[in-house]
Amino acid sequence: MNNDTIDGGSLWSRPVRVRIGYGFAEAVRSPEQALEYLRWRWPVREGYHYGEALHACVTFVQNRLPIEDVRDRFVAASIEASMLG
Repeated sequence: MNNDTIDGGSLWSRPVRVRIGYGFAEAVRSPEQALEYLRWRWPVREGYHYGEALHACVTFVQNRLPIEDVRDRFVAASIEASMLG
């Protein structure tokens, strides 16, 4: 498990690069940051992997899920939404 932090949050071992619309790919580096993307910037707020990723981020914040499991679910949601950069 990665213990590095940024602004009080934990960092993934590698960032996940997502593309919002036609913009440049952006690096998402933590479950907390992923939660913000899923809540406020995600273009499609439905789908199995979207729900799993949202739930995983919230569960991580409550200290109940390993950080890399959250990353895997966020990657799956990014693929589902055709946003993986």
